[in-house]
Amino acid sequence: MGETKAKYHHLIPRTYLSAWEHGNGTLYIRFLENKESVVERNKDKIAGITNYHSIVAGMPIVTKEDADKIFACLEDLEVHYGEVVVSDNLELNKIYYDFDNWTIQRKDGSVVSKKKLKAEIEKVKIRDIEELWSLKYEDAWGTVRSELENSIFNSADRIISNANKEYLMKFYTSLDWRSIKSNIQFNDAWEWLCKEVLRLDEIDIPEEERELPMLDNAAEEMKHNLLLKFYRQYLNDSGVIYTHAMANLSNTSFHFLVADGPETFNTSDNSVFVFRRLDGKLQGVLPLSPRILMAQGRNSEHDENFYVTHITDEAVKRYNIEIEKNAANFVVQLNN
Repeated sequence: MGETKAKYHHLIPRTYLSAWEHGNGTLYIRFLENKESVVERNKDKIAGITNYHSIVAGMPIVTKEDADKIFACLEDLEVHYGEVVVSDNLELNKIYYDFDNWTIQRKDGSVVSKKKLKAEIEKVKIRDIEELWSLKYEDAWGTVRSELENSIFNSADRIISNANKEYLMKFYTSLDWRSIKSNIQFNDAWEWLCKEVLRLDEIDIPEEERELPMLDNAAEEMKHNLLLKFYRQYLNDSGVIYTHAMANLSNTSFHFLVADGPETFNTSDNSVFVFRRLDGKLQGVLPLSPRILMAQGRNSEHDENFYVTHITDEAVKRYNIEIEKNAANFVVQLNN
């Protein structure tokens, strides 16, 4: 598998956001901090963070294979740490935080300057998460969405086949975890453990030692590492997110709500979320396009159909209110 060179990693996929684009990939964005103003942003340059999904030296989730790539520049050298020569790359990764106290020598015993070697080590970014995400989910999204829209708009009896249900459920579940807010149950548990019990949010990380600029305390750094581990496992059909997706697939299905009038569905940088409806029931949603919203519900009868309901402008407005309530930083809308 080839490795992507992309540095700007989208938490919300560009192929997903493209349903709201106009012109040449431009989106109408309304930031929550300035709700009265709508601005234009290119879909390539929003909803992402540089190297967010990259695995780099010193991360606790580095594997043996990762470590061998990261420390390849040391292959013909000796690393002395205290009184010990460390030759195992995973061990080097564990002590990378203390790189300043390494002594690096050639085989003849002459000491090597570490500045250039550190630059070589930190140049290595393992980006298989981005590569696998594209191969397994993002590349197919445009085609799946187009076929689904065609089925929905041409359904005379408002019943369509649940073709691509597994892909849709996996895509839906992954967006639930991949957004900047991430999965709400995970967040609640993490907040309780790290902030109320361990108080890791009180341990500040110096700016020059941060994995990413916004990971300014131990709780945020550990959360980021854990999520990357979960994403990686998911893309290899294992782990917490995969278990969540399979449970969703077994017990739930989707209902498609169609906006026929002038009001259209918005989306946001937290596109999948759960909210409480007017009837008191919880509902998970993902806006698919300005005209279609996908709602998750129980499927205790294991019905093999999807159902379509056309809704009023007032109902669309109510969904847009919930979309905005659950956004992290901004809302995407069809018109300005």
